[in-house]
Amino acid sequence: MNDYTAMDRILKEERKYIVNLVKQIVATGCNVLLIQKSILRDAVNDLALHFLSKKNIMVIKDIEREEVDFIAKTINAVPIPHIEQFTKDKLGNANLVEERRSDGERKVIYVTGCPA
Repeated sequence: MNDYTAMDRILKEERKYIVNLVKQIVATGCNVLLIQKSILRDAVNDLALHFLSKKNIMVIKDIEREEVDFIAKTINAVPIPHIEQFTKDKLGNANLVEERRSDGERKVIYVTGCPA
């Protein structure tokens, strides 16, 4: 087996794995995915972001660990550490989530219409 065949096989397996993850996320009805900041610089790869975007799922990544509990309580969600626990009943709610530019360059995410 040459290096190209091995690399091709690895890339196909990665793609299949990512497609399955996206299918699981889509099946819950999720339309905004919040991802905690990771010590791994590229915890979410471009291929996964591409597939999620194709399914109209907004991805907000690099959420600070200290903010997770506040956000979860605000939108009535349950933080999920593993895809196997990603179910519809743990999703939060908000009327609108949008990204706006603040101060010309900085992006700010606005979440409005949260449950009382």
